[in-house]
Amino acid sequence: MELEENNNAQPPYSAQHPWLLICHGDVMQKQTFFSVSENRYYMKSIPELKEKTLSAYADEWLVLQSISSNDCYLWNLISNEKIQLPPLPAKCDILNCLLSAPPHDPECQVIFQIETTLDDDDTNEDEHENSDHEDGDEGSDEHENDNSDEDGDADSINEDENNEDDEDDDENFLAFYFCKPGYNEEFHKQDVQSIIGYSRLGVWTVFKKKIYILIIGMQKILTCLDLDNDSGRITATPMADGSPDLSKSYYAFYKDYLIQSSSNDMLLYIHLIGNGREFEMPYHFQVFQFDFIRGRWIKAESIGEIAIFISFPLKTGTTCSTKDTNLNKECIYFTYGRYLYIYNWITHMISLSLPCPHVSKTKDHHMHWLTLN
Repeated sequence: MELEENNNAQPPYSAQHPWLLICHGDVMQKQTFFSVSENRYYMKSIPELKEKTLSAYADEWLVLQSISSNDCYLWNLISNEKIQLPPLPAKCDILNCLLSAPPHDPECQVIFQIETTLDDDDTNEDEHENSDHEDGDEGSDEHENDNSDEDGDADSINEDENNEDDEDDDENFLAFYFCKPGYNEEFHKQDVQSIIGYSRLGVWTVFKKKIYILIIGMQKILTCLDLDNDSGRITATPMADGSPDLSKSYYAFYKDYLIQSSSNDMLLYIHLIGNGREFEMPYHFQVFQFDFIRGRWIKAESIGEIAIFISFPLKTGTTCSTKDTNLNKECIYFTYGRYLYIYNWITHMISLSLPCPHVSKTKDHHMHWLTLN
């Protein structure tokens, strides 16, 4: 593995994507860009990325959040342009974020999943009134939310732990905050229950500039969220009648991923399966492609000349064509801890490497896959 180290404030972007961005060091002071195709890592010190976490991105535009507050903004890692986002509640948990397109695109929207408590002063009472008015339920004060596992993992071993978490569900309030960056001075806010009837959400992604999310109930239903910036409302449209046909095992844990292919023509569902009572290492993957014409998931028997990249235990990922590259076809690259693993779809073998030896074994770090168009 080769190293190129310098302290300039420009990230590398000349090599083939994807890039693995590693933010590490004390209070996230350091950044490492690892090129899988080159097998080379670049040590950087970029002021805009210090003490920040990456929440979402579209092309070279990153949604950055301060590690000490809920301050968020968009930053262009090539031009260094910055767009401040409207303020979020001071007392809230930012669960997830998506950026549908770069800010210059008319369809650009940024959306957050925000969790607050019902007695939080920052919670907007109008949201509850809107929810009650739309649902026709005048006495609805409870917003059930199961955050013990957003992927909807059906693991009976963790059932007792999940039940304990459910005791505090009635204290939580889950809402979407969205806006058009650089245009809105405030976020539009809408509680999740008023949109889907209940507030248990799975993984989500951007596909062709639209937001798709798995709604967790008896099944995992793919749903399209339509964000209307003029009215400030969100509507949900189910896209499928049922869930993918998934393998299940008693002694296993599961993680789900929704990924837009790099060519923008496939919406993929990745089902990660880990084995053992320690719930540590993934050992198998299932891949499904959504058929928008028939409205159902098709199980992939081969992933061909594409490589899939996911961050574990985070829920982000991307894909890349392996044609004319040094990437391995029929492979899934995934991060766990400070290591990079490669799962071979044909042989079911897993190999590992260390993208950057300077990442601490004990200190916090964040790993994200980036595709720079």
